[in-house]
Amino acid sequence: MILLPETDLKAEILTRGVVFTDAAIDCALRSGAKGQNLVYNAPKNFAENRPQELFLQCEDGYRTVVSCVSAHGKLEPVMVDVSASGELLCRIGEHSASKQVKVSFVKQPEYYAQRLANDELAQKYISACGYDELNIIPWKGCLISSVCRFCGVNNVAVKNPNDALHAAHLRSGVLSWEAARAPYLANLSESIELALQADCYSDHMHVILISGNLPDNQLNQQTDIYCDIANHIKKQVAHKCTEGIVAVITPPHDLSRVDKLKEAGVRIVVFNLEVGNDPWFSKYCPGKSALGRDFFIDRLKYAAQVFGRGNSWTNFVLGLEPIEKLLELCEELAGYGIVSSANVLHVDEGSRLDVDPPSKDTVIEFFYALSKINRRYGFDAFYCAKALRTSLSNEFQDQRFIL
Repeated sequence: MILLPETDLKAEILTRGVVFTDAAIDCALRSGAKGQNLVYNAPKNFAENRPQELFLQCEDGYRTVVSCVSAHGKLEPVMVDVSASGELLCRIGEHSASKQVKVSFVKQPEYYAQRLANDELAQKYISACGYDELNIIPWKGCLISSVCRFCGVNNVAVKNPNDALHAAHLRSGVLSWEAARAPYLANLSESIELALQADCYSDHMHVILISGNLPDNQLNQQTDIYCDIANHIKKQVAHKCTEGIVAVITPPHDLSRVDKLKEAGVRIVVFNLEVGNDPWFSKYCPGKSALGRDFFIDRLKYAAQVFGRGNSWTNFVLGLEPIEKLLELCEELAGYGIVSSANVLHVDEGSRLDVDPPSKDTVIEFFYALSKINRRYGFDAFYCAKALRTSLSNEFQDQRFIL
């Protein structure tokens, strides 16, 4: 199988990582490139001025976005540099990796620098991953009983200097949701109004409500907070959001609250397993394992009934378990109306992993097989190629390969 040029380069970056020359960093600063938003993950040992993403555009006009994931030392990374004529280029060693591909930085959205009536930055309430995602993250940090070994959300939270709500506030009673609710929702709406004018959402936006967990005994309350937010913004974003509001959340204990999410205006729920099978699930997701693998799968099945086939999603971290086992589970879940995808494992700040990212061949094999599962069941890949920055689901759905 031959990948088309932009998808081939994306696969190389995701499996090798990327580094920047001083000239490329200078170019990023001068061109207004989006830096790390420090919301829930960041590359290991990242520099403050490290760009967050790159646009990769093929000669035929197809355009995708890739995350500037960190190099891991096992393979030579993709080097981003600037040519004599001022254009960005990528190379692996002495060889060009970006022939037939126009490389550019994803620019910082206008609203990142805009202030609300209370003088807070809009970015305190919303941010962008990829080009056209609008991420709403109501609190920083994660208080699951034991964090996933690949996740650096708590490490990143302490590096983010703003005074946003933290999961610990809601656990300790420092600030209850009831007290925070009214000002938070008002400021969120004002921030979204600014975002709606941004160039990156001129065509559409993917509205994603996502956060780390509250403690296990507060998962019902977590769902209630998501319902409050979705109900408050649903009319404001309805004309722009492609899928409707997408809620990425650890499911509640109380199944009736899944119905409540739909009533509040959520259109797709995402209960991420991250790892599909034991012993790897227990090893890499100890907190989720404490809740139980069936806890997630049973609620994914229930959500497929409530929201409809294709509107109950789960995501995996590709590289933490054998792909044969993972694909078997993706096929099984599809039979229940559940859509699966995966992000290619990359090394983030705070990672405690003992494995390296998967090989390029493994990535190709997995996403090709997953695209065939999706076609058999009539499912689409998540979001779009300009949003899903660490996955090749869209590229394979769009058949950016030659057999």
